[in-house]
Amino acid sequence: MRTFKVLTHFLAVAACGALCVACGTDDAATTATGADDAATDNDLGALDAADGTADAAGTDDAADAVTEDTAADIAYSDAPFETASHNALPQLVFGGVGVLHNPQIVTVTFANDPLADQFEVFGAQIQKTQWWASWSAGYCSSAGKCIGTGGSDKVRLGVTAAKSYTDTTADPADPTKPYAASSIQQFIANQLDAATLPAPVTDTVYVIYFPQGTQISLAGGPGQPVSKSCQAFGGYHHSLPYGGRQVAYAVLPECKNGDPGMTQVESVLFSASHEIAESATDPYTNPNAQASPYGGYNINVEDLNVLAWVFALGGGEVGDLCPNLPYGGFGYATTTDTTPQYKVTRVWSNVAAKANHNPCVPADPGPYFNMAPEKNKGTDVNIELGQSKTIALHAFSDMKVQPWTVTAIDIDSFQGGGTPLTFDFNGQSSVTVNNGDIVNMTITRDYNAQPAQAYGAIAMIMSTSADGQSTNYWPIWSYTQKELTGK
Repeated sequence: MRTFKVLTHFLAVAACGALCVACGTDDAATTATGADDAATDNDLGALDAADGTADAAGTDDAADAVTEDTAADIAYSDAPFETASHNALPQLVFGGVGVLHNPQIVTVTFANDPLADQFEVFGAQIQKTQWWASWSAGYCSSAGKCIGTGGSDKVRLGVTAAKSYTDTTADPADPTKPYAASSIQQFIANQLDAATLPAPVTDTVYVIYFPQGTQISLAGGPGQPVSKSCQAFGGYHHSLPYGGRQVAYAVLPECKNGDPGMTQVESVLFSASHEIAESATDPYTNPNAQASPYGGYNINVEDLNVLAWVFALGGGEVGDLCPNLPYGGFGYATTTDTTPQYKVTRVWSNVAAKANHNPCVPADPGPYFNMAPEKNKGTDVNIELGQSKTIALHAFSDMKVQPWTVTAIDIDSFQGGGTPLTFDFNGQSSVTVNNGDIVNMTITRDYNAQPAQAYGAIAMIMSTSADGQSTNYWPIWSYTQKELTGK
């Protein structure tokens, strides 16, 4: 789901009972904060073959001067780079049901939609892009078949959209029929009955664009909160039973005011890329009609060690984990092999995460660097109100990089709930680190988060590059015993 507010649609996870997740340090002169000596090792790249010895003329040229570099510096620069030990990035796990091996994207628009042409071109092009190839091959079914390139179709309905629709993620009483309380599922079934929509094949996903002015109300079930399109979400995907099979669909409201800095069309198609990627990797979301309650690829929400990622980023699917964050980072990618070019979501790659690279692909060029809890330690920590706890954070990068700055925020501050958590790093509000450094982070739980977020509080550790152009994140979930157990 594409949420416009972090944490909007995944709060119900907290109601599942007990929640149903050799260091390459720099030279010997490195300071406690991980900064190199006053003259960095960068000058080594300009040395000639003599590696700092006198030139033939008997003098060392300016580019070769290494008097400020220690012997340890030079030894380190010549040694093979090794990513420092750290807690692993999460892996999305396959629930046993649902991967679209060759997605058949059917773009569905309503009569008189002035944006229909652009949506249809996007649907026809998106699987042919390098963006698609950057993430899709790593997600495979239990039979070993991975997501490949499928086909596309388009339908312009001869009717105008209604002013409002309802949908729900609840389990239907009859898992062989569309959910009776969902007017969207009833609408899709009616169009299929009338053959207005092409009959579904194994890997079909209907991508339906609802014109501006149509409101969609999405609920988790009877008595559950109702989310409104263009207020709480910019898109979602789901499935309905039809003709003895599960049929995937994605809902894209054409929000007038979507993502900052994007046009309306850009924002809608950014959401579309998110929902199409998640439909391909986790298409079937009706557990009563499937063999597994987790369907396709998701973070395992029963694993407290990784649950912080779900709470912090608003979901556990491949698109949710790489959102366009309100405080910077992740952002979007741009297709370079389409006309026109599109702003598309970055997608979580299990392959990249396992290799310690930037898990949100396609990533910008350059090193990936981050701070993580020490190896085999989780991202969850019990802190009672008024108390503090100190955890060890390990700095790591996938190649040599300039020292970066580490800070933290309480993401509740972006939900209007204040800052229940405060932080320090080795006694300071920020710290500068490099690959292999270890920092003590102290988290203090000052008060409860806003009442609607009774699951606890989330710290987001932020690693920002020396030039300020790149930021990477690692979430920490803080909870009291009462928040965890309800007692």
